[in-house]
Amino acid sequence: MVKKFSLIELLVVVAIIGILASLLLPTLKEARKKSKSAVCKSTIGQLGVSAYMFADDNDGRIPVSGAAGSFPNTPGRWWTHALNGGGYVKWTEEAMSCPSLPYEGDWLNDTNYVTYGAPRLGGRTGEITSPYSGFKLTEVESPSEFFWYSDSAKKSDGVIHQWNNYEYWYKNNNGKSSGLRIHNRHSEKANLWFADGHVSSHWLGSMKQLGIDYIFTENGTALSF
Repeated sequence: MVKKFSLIELLVVVAIIGILASLLLPTLKEARKKSKSAVCKSTIGQLGVSAYMFADDNDGRIPVSGAAGSFPNTPGRWWTHALNGGGYVKWTEEAMSCPSLPYEGDWLNDTNYVTYGAPRLGGRTGEITSPYSGFKLTEVESPSEFFWYSDSAKKSDGVIHQWNNYEYWYKNNNGKSSGLRIHNRHSEKANLWFADGHVSSHWLGSMKQLGIDYIFTENGTALSF
């Protein structure tokens, strides 16, 4: 004879499943965030490899923002144009942007901007001699400590998007405020690409040691410290 479950027994089972699910969800959410951060590290690392390839063909120079038409193979003015115009990078959203902050608009028509960032407007002058059109690897005294590309964002009308440049030491150098910042979107950490080719995650404490004092927190709060 087949035993039938009573209503109370079924409710108890459903309650237990609900409790287990509530216990597992935070763990699954954190695991998903770690997975996205790992994909982000791989993506920004591949962009760094593309920048090395560009440098091999262009006087050893890693690209950044410049005047329109200042890069070969493109009339554009951003480091992304330099890599795209020369065929150094696969031009897709997956290859150019962080999965932790996907763009909800038409990515193909906004590829100038919704990607990782490089320092804007020569904010690293004093460390390198050619900030506008990029920098030569030979200029860097300690490549393992000199970061360039980073998780970054721009906040506009209360909405935060990935952005292709960020302010560096902006608060100290200009005494102003900017909507362009490094973005700590991986559990309050940001992934940074360094001139020696490695990518590592940094939070407030280690960022301060790198000279960064101007970020967006994970939820988009502007923070100067």
